[in-house]
Amino acid sequence: MKTWAIYTLTCIAFSSILDCIVVTDGGSSMELQSLVTGVEEYTRQRLSQYIEELRELCAIDSDSYHKPGLDELALFLAARMRGLGMHATIIERESWGNDLLGVLRGNGGANVLLLGHIDTVYPVGIATARPVRVEGDIVYGPGVCDMKGCILSAIYAIEALVASNYHAFGEIRFLCVSDEEINTRHSHDVVEQACDNARGALVLEAARSNGDIVSARKGHTWYRLTAQGRSAHAGVEPEKGHNAVVELAHQVMQFQNLNGWLEGITVNAGVISGGTLPNVVPDLAQAQFDLRFLREEDRIATERRFHELMMQKRIPNVELTLERAPDSKAPMVQTPESLNLAYQAQQIAGLLGFSVQHVLTGGASDASLATSHGVPALDGLGPIGGRDHSPDEYLLLSSVAPRAALLAGLIASIAGA
Repeated sequence: MKTWAIYTLTCIAFSSILDCIVVTDGGSSMELQSLVTGVEEYTRQRLSQYIEELRELCAIDSDSYHKPGLDELALFLAARMRGLGMHATIIERESWGNDLLGVLRGNGGANVLLLGHIDTVYPVGIATARPVRVEGDIVYGPGVCDMKGCILSAIYAIEALVASNYHAFGEIRFLCVSDEEINTRHSHDVVEQACDNARGALVLEAARSNGDIVSARKGHTWYRLTAQGRSAHAGVEPEKGHNAVVELAHQVMQFQNLNGWLEGITVNAGVISGGTLPNVVPDLAQAQFDLRFLREEDRIATERRFHELMMQKRIPNVELTLERAPDSKAPMVQTPESLNLAYQAQQIAGLLGFSVQHVLTGGASDASLATSHGVPALDGLGPIGGRDHSPDEYLLLSSVAPRAALLAGLIASIAGA
């Protein structure tokens, strides 16, 4: 990475707008406004540098199963963090991509966790086939908003805080995991460690396309339904067969009818397979379902309802088996503490001259892991972007500086609360 040497400087001369800023624990609204507007201006002046770094990050293939690319990303970001005076630890994984934990120690105050992920959904080769391109205010590229551009925006927020000589915090912990996009997780141990004694978790998924941040998320799990029947010749003696495909189709329709049976419940049959040839009564069929839920008790009730429906067969002699994926995501539940974080974000946005709303979304993220460890969380704190996981994934360049400033303001608010 040729640019490492450029960006490993602890601090560049800070813009004059910050020269007179003094921020103390529990500082006034005026002091906070000076801090965040200074961070915004600092980042805005370095957007060309931001784009070049983003080009490098997005030029690295980082599919969740591609360890070489994930390890390269972790090294890049570790060097960047160390250049800011952070203690950066690469958590080595034998088979999976390495994770990264950066820690910046302050002069006293609460600990704040920034939580992101370096893996993407794009297969190897896409980074070269679709390099980052800028068209006006829009940056396109694989991972620009989910979430390489968001991680990079957080780096600039921390850099601006360091350059302003702001140290009124215990620790700023910056965790980047390599397994967020898949259900086979290896990073739960380091997430739990990073959450220890943290007053708040700021999760770096991109802001919604309309600028909203996220204060609650549904839980998420997958199920696999297997139908085991008996094969037979479809023309000579079909009566001797037990058609697994027909039974599975019947069950798929029953499962789909559970959409909305409890508030927030969505069921999606996303993958289906079965049979070998048209002239053979199929003896095996499988379907995979995505389930989203607001409360863990709703997931349990829906799973119970699945089993009840499996007793209502169309082909009596077909055996049905339901399995749940071992790793699922709990809901990110709104609490009084997380709602207070959302309120603080709205106040800080007001200081910066824009407004934000906080919403519930069905998409899962690692914010749920933080809340499961008792840490209040707020999500969607990256720049504005959208169309994740598609050839049209984008980031709004004009949102980078104000959202970096919003993140910096939340760090200061949580640390000094």
